[in-house]
Amino acid sequence: MTRIKIDRILIDTTIAHFINDGLSYLPFFLIIMIKENYNLSFFAESMILMSYYIGSAIVSPYMGRYIDRTRKKGLFMGIGMFLFSLSFLLLVPPYPQYIAIPSFMFSMFIISIFSTIYHPIGSMILNYRYRDYAGTVLGINGIGGSLGRALFPVIMEGFLAAFNKNFVFSIISISFIMGAISLYVAYDMRKEEIYVEKKIKRGVFRFSLPIAFFLVATILRNTAIQGGFNLLPAFLNSTLHYSSFLIAIILFIANSTAIVGQPFLGYLSDRYGGKTMLIVTSLIPGILLILLMFVSNVYTVSIIFIVTYFFGMSNFPLLMVFVGELSSDEELAENSAVIFGLGGGIGGALGSIAIGVLAQTLNIYLAFIIIGVISIAGSLMMFYIPKKS
Repeated sequence: MTRIKIDRILIDTTIAHFINDGLSYLPFFLIIMIKENYNLSFFAESMILMSYYIGSAIVSPYMGRYIDRTRKKGLFMGIGMFLFSLSFLLLVPPYPQYIAIPSFMFSMFIISIFSTIYHPIGSMILNYRYRDYAGTVLGINGIGGSLGRALFPVIMEGFLAAFNKNFVFSIISISFIMGAISLYVAYDMRKEEIYVEKKIKRGVFRFSLPIAFFLVATILRNTAIQGGFNLLPAFLNSTLHYSSFLIAIILFIANSTAIVGQPFLGYLSDRYGGKTMLIVTSLIPGILLILLMFVSNVYTVSIIFIVTYFFGMSNFPLLMVFVGELSSDEELAENSAVIFGLGGGIGGALGSIAIGVLAQTLNIYLAFIIIGVISIAGSLMMFYIPKKS
């Protein structure tokens, strides 16, 4: 196996991945505090989180296209993470009760726009610089994202404890600290340039058949992996009555497994192919989401979370490697943004709103079961994705 050099580019992109995924995951934990402060229903929580996904879905394809045209990708990545950090200040104002839901929906929509910046840039830089062993490098880089998802709920709980449950001071602290680190990344990566000559497409986005097929399958699988599992903290709090502290601990342990899972599965994708490993890691979360609806014991719930997150939250390198297998250099950033951002955004939005509506009309357990079945169907579709022509 080729020895991989841990250089400045890999370190800085991993730091950016830590900030991006930590901040991206934070809304699904913060919704618990918002619900407690404003006495929101589970349906209202799902609507707020749906708006977070919609923003990502709308902006992602255009963000990928803009990144394709940008030379100073390293600088843009750091500035993007800085703006992403500060965007959480939109959650600080004490909105009146009668406009709380639309205000938080709008805030989450704006926050989600900045969440679309890192992945297309990060995957393009790493795919381009480490082409021969991209899966392994993306797996190492993915450790940063896994650490962010694991630690940010715990960091938030720490700030809440330090500030006597003051939500405002806690948000301001985490925003400013991550913003300062992001500026360091922007400065350190300011000279990192990648430019691929291409004819800039205008108007309607046109995808190859493999990418279009992959997008549909990704949307369906993400109804559970994005929409379903990211609503589970709210489910554990409102339905099983777990405290925010207990949920933070479960999420920390579960997300920590992806620290090992990302580089391990990235290595396997280099060895066995991105498609095979992606299908396996996409099927398991959908199956376990269904199983989770039949248990309530904290230890059993924790075990299911751990296994699910090991596979479901470890597949960033698998997605990006497979996108690389289906894309030319000039399509890579745009296709990465489409699959990760648009596929995740639409899938997450559909999953969130479907669970909210089904929970109102049927019951919350059946809602998650139905989403699990849809996700399994999307994962099975990946068997039939055609090869790049």
